[in-house]
Amino acid sequence: MRVPQVVIATVANAATGSGAYTFDMLGVDRASLQLNATLTGSDTDVVTLKISNDGVNFVGFSTAKTVTFTGGGTVNALFELGPIDYRYLQVSYGAPSADAVTLVAYLNVVATLTQYV
Repeated sequence: MRVPQVVIATVANAATGSGAYTFDMLGVDRASLQLNATLTGSDTDVVTLKISNDGVNFVGFSTAKTVTFTGGGTVNALFELGPIDYRYLQVSYGAPSADAVTLVAYLNVVATLTQYV
């Protein structure tokens, strides 16, 4: 049995501009990502997931993984990432429409199972 791990990261802390946070997915077999966004005031913020194998050039998934957070207080999103066949996962966020955004990510991962012959 492979035991999942949860990696918790603060992606943005009271951010008023755009930015990105990158997870190294080396050794991960499958994963899901929960984002908890805290919006101050009445904000709108767009978050997009991107992937890369070199850690420099990021592209979107073949089916876009994007969420728009709207309102005030805490709002959540959950992405099922499924099997992982890339090295890096980037959480990219736009500048909030009015005030600030704090994003906390909970990346649930199951390690790759190594089999020996």
